[in-house]
Amino acid sequence: MNWKKHLFLAAVIGTTLVAQDTKEVETFMKEAVTFAKANPKEAFLNEVTRPTGRFNVQKTKRLYLTVYDEAGIVLAHGKKTQEIGVNQLEAKDKNGKSYIKDRIDLAKKKGGGWTEETKLNPKTMQVQVKRSLVSFQGGMVICCGVYEQ
Repeated sequence: MNWKKHLFLAAVIGTTLVAQDTKEVETFMKEAVTFAKANPKEAFLNEVTRPTGRFNVQKTKRLYLTVYDEAGIVLAHGKKTQEIGVNQLEAKDKNGKSYIKDRIDLAKKKGGGWTEETKLNPKTMQVQVKRSLVSFQGGMVICCGVYEQ
């Protein structure tokens, strides 16, 4: 097989992985929003933070949620509980983009959608684009993201 075919196959495989990741995040967020709507706020936040909660990385082994209030304060975190209560409104990515502000603005103006930021991927130790799906529910900005492959 020549190099052009290898390159084409690599692009197709990479696109498939990103599409699979996107679908996985969308399904995960749909479950989270459904849970948030059906339960009291504190029950939802606990489900995100609790290690055995269905939206915590220790339970899922891959995806987790981060939940902010409208001012950028972390209400729940499915991976880094030490960030709960911290105002991250001014957090910037590797390109200087205020990505938490972007998430909150998108959530409040459109009810949610996809955002991108450039961050250090802790698994690969490489700077990569992270795509995050955001939703606005009951004054909470609910986020879940994956790094592009």
